[in-house]
Amino acid sequence: MTQAQLRHFARDNGRTQIHVFDKSTSANFTSSILNAGSENDFNTIIEVGERLNFEAMFDKVDSAGAAIVAQIVERRSLSWMREAQVTALADLGAVQLLRTKLARETPGVLAEEMREILGSFGADLTDPQFAPPTETDAKRGTIEAFLKRARHQNSFLRLMPGLVEPAGLARFLISDHPVVFSNPFPYGDHALQAQGVLVHLPLSPTLLLTWHCPTVVARFDHLLSNEGEEDAALRAYGRGLHSGEPTAISDDEVDRYNATQIAQSRRFLFSHAPIFDRLAAHPRPSQREALVHLGKMGEGPPPRSRMPAGWNLVIHGQRDHCLLHLEEIDEAGEGITARTSDLALLDSAAGDARLDYVKLYDGPQQLRHLGQVTLEKLADRGPGWFRAVHFDESLRAFARQIDGPRSNKPG
Repeated sequence: MTQAQLRHFARDNGRTQIHVFDKSTSANFTSSILNAGSENDFNTIIEVGERLNFEAMFDKVDSAGAAIVAQIVERRSLSWMREAQVTALADLGAVQLLRTKLARETPGVLAEEMREILGSFGADLTDPQFAPPTETDAKRGTIEAFLKRARHQNSFLRLMPGLVEPAGLARFLISDHPVVFSNPFPYGDHALQAQGVLVHLPLSPTLLLTWHCPTVVARFDHLLSNEGEEDAALRAYGRGLHSGEPTAISDDEVDRYNATQIAQSRRFLFSHAPIFDRLAAHPRPSQREALVHLGKMGEGPPPRSRMPAGWNLVIHGQRDHCLLHLEEIDEAGEGITARTSDLALLDSAAGDARLDYVKLYDGPQQLRHLGQVTLEKLADRGPGWFRAVHFDESLRAFARQIDGPRSNKPG
């Protein structure tokens, strides 16, 4: 988190002080922005008595990021931006995602989790090849990630930026890991390339920047292309997204964005006002140790609590995605053979000759995963019957030989 960004959340006119909440202790205090936005030797490698400070490596991109944020906050609009500014904004997102302490510590946490797995299989953890990464290794990883950030920048460039602002008295927080993810779809993932993803970065207490997945933008476009007065709030959001002007949101929605910032931060939250009392009164939010974790050997994917009840097929193509509710499943059928009553959605999904993957769920629990598939409608079995099978006929034949009939029902 740069000091330039924190100054937009300052508590004083001189923009030198800020309110801080420490998730690890529930302490609520005031700090200078100089102290809140820095850590001794954070960007310094010390080896054999020599010191290499790589802070200057960030100077150019930090200056560009500070300039673009300042202009957006002042103008409260994105309509003025051209290609150069959109690229600078994408670079800001990439850098703020990669250079935080949480991002730096994640590889070490994953390495330790892998060591535990290897140890459970009898590996000799004293072997130097299994040694955990050092602090210097982590700092070198930050340098490498920064220099190779073009992939992250391009991922941001595929997303459409938009602004929201509070309609009421609630205000946005920011944290020590300010770029956070959400996904409005119950099956959606939190990653830059995930379909349906929304990526948020608070710019000031009254302005939040959100990058939108193209599939989300397409749904707003579809809504706006149809006449009607229903879904007024979503229509207003879609119009604001295309105009570049901020859309006003309720206090409850601001709280929802703040909850995401709280949950995905590492340790510290920052605000222009002492508004952390509500946090201290609830069970203490835990310090976050890593961006991701390794699952346990032999366990399937964790359940998704927001998935609707019953059997559902999550379908991901190269350009879009959907959730198809299933009325019944043929356990003896090839691949995933099932019937749905949503004929229009089935027709649309079956029009893609090569889907990236499908996932079969029973409520929150994933049962099956098939990659590189096509949906074949089974007209001879009646309306809504289809099967999800591999698009390549030779691999499909091989799967028939080794799989045989497969039960799709839990238990």
